[in-house]
Amino acid sequence: MFTISTIVTTVSVVVGVVFAVLELRHLARTRRTDIILKIYERFGSREIVDAIMKIGGAKFESFDDYVKKYGLADTVQVLEIFDEVGILLEQGLVDIILVDNLFGPSVNTAWEANFQTLINGIRKGSNQPSFFSHVDYLYNRLSTYKKGKAKT
Repeated sequence: MFTISTIVTTVSVVVGVVFAVLELRHLARTRRTDIILKIYERFGSREIVDAIMKIGGAKFESFDDYVKKYGLADTVQVLEIFDEVGILLEQGLVDIILVDNLFGPSVNTAWEANFQTLINGIRKGSNQPSFFSHVDYLYNRLSTYKKGKAKT
């Protein structure tokens, strides 16, 4: 009788631990999703959408020309969001599939609209070569992901 009660207790403890681990994993996944959706909510604001449209339609010859015509406020707001997403992605706190689905097309469009030129100009002008480095990471990581996805 003592052996059966020991086995039942042991099994109960193991089941409890497994359940707790599964619940913690679920909570962590939910938390990561909440983080990226909060950023996406800000990203979808009229202010940011207008900024992206303005940047995407900008015609300029150089960084200085861009600053003279458009200023940097809108650009910095968009870059900050992309930088945040890049940081979360680099730290493994968000899933690449979710990031691609939510931000991928906008990151590509922004990059093709000479974001690299704007980022380099900001870095040079502020003497901070690492400014918005996670935007670079985000773009490169998404590009690598898309290439891998295209092969399958």
